Amino acid sequence: MSIHSYILSGKNLKKAQQLTLDARQESGENAEQLFQQAFTRFAAISESYSQYADALYYWGFALFHQAQTKSSTEAAKIFEAAISKFSVCQSICPNHLGAAVDGGVALLGLAKSKQVNLDDDLYRKAKDSFELAENIQLGSASYNLACMYALQNKGDACLKALNNAREHGLIPSEENIINDDDLQNIKKLPWFAEYIESLAIVEEEIQEVDNNGNFEKKDS
Repeated sequence: MSIHSYILSGKNLKKAQQLTLDARQESGENAEQLFQQAFTRFAAISESYSQYADALYYWGFALFHQAQTKSSTEAAKIFEAAISKFSVCQSICPNHLGAAVDGGVALLGLAKSKQVNLDDDLYRKAKDSFELAENIQLGSASYNLACMYALQNKGDACLKALNNAREHGLIPSEENIINDDDLQNIKKLPWFAEYIESLAIVEEEIQEVDNNGNFEKKDS
């Protein structure tokens, strides 16, 4: 690979990432144009580029977010394209954490857009992807697994996964958990209110960074 091609691929990746970020902050036709510009940049990146696996991951990431702006039928096709990019990324870099986590999320998105049953193979593949992520880095997909278990009405497994995410410092905020539609089935369970209350207590005691960069506990 020539130096010129290497530099050009790096510039295209950086520009594609920025276009993706810009697209996520827009809506309608503006967002669509930005996504398409990002995809053109991704497509121009050489397969010989040393960070090609990352380029495929970010390409899948962009497709995933584009899918979320579409109707179910159109979204399904874009989710499939995103899953394909994540899959090729993993074939190059089997331990790519982002591809494992977001690949699972894209599979869930595809399952929901197709409105398949909870025992459908798409849910199994999503779970496998999250478990792969957990093998790469503990806690990285625990919350995602908790959401899956909640969708399947597996309350005990959901609580265990939530606790695992919390133990590794990868639990969303109290507000995000309460508003997460994927957890709807377990919000009625007795332990859920207690769990949320425990999060609130911890958030009240959260450490703050002082001007010297040291952590200090809030006064009660």
